[in-house]
Amino acid sequence: MNCQDIVISSQDTTIDDLDTDVLLELIQRGYDVGHLEQLPKLHRLARKIEAVHRANPDVPKGITLAIKKLEYMLTDHIERENAYVLKRMEHDQPPNPHTPIAQMNEEHSYLRQQLRKLRRITRNYRVPDSACRSWQRFYRELKALDFSLSEQIYLEREVLFPRFQF
Repeated sequence: MNCQDIVISSQDTTIDDLDTDVLLELIQRGYDVGHLEQLPKLHRLARKIEAVHRANPDVPKGITLAIKKLEYMLTDHIERENAYVLKRMEHDQPPNPHTPIAQMNEEHSYLRQQLRKLRRITRNYRVPDSACRSWQRFYRELKALDFSLSEQIYLEREVLFPRFQF
């Protein structure tokens, strides 16, 4: 399931007005699942590109390690966020002062830093003329992941979390 598969009940509903449980489903079943499926594929592509094209000066040096770091960071973040934050928000439960929202926002900042690093390494996902089809696909999919993850962070920080902060 991805974000497009989650049905919003009314055409007039804005993202800010979504029911909390619908927003939680969008985050967990739409974004989280998609990101966790995509990152290992991107890691394999990065490893392939660095290996096959290692002599090419346009190869983004360190891209495999950067993708692996993002995968590790995001997997760890999602596990903690689901266990300690999102579960406490189901069915609009009253705000809990022990919910580590500030920690999740701090981790979002680290994830955004890693995305900026990927943009810098790839020159904003600009594909060099010498790029093969795998390299082109890698940049296209990495750019889509960047957009999707940035969108998710926005939804959590600006729409969901404020509902549960004092």
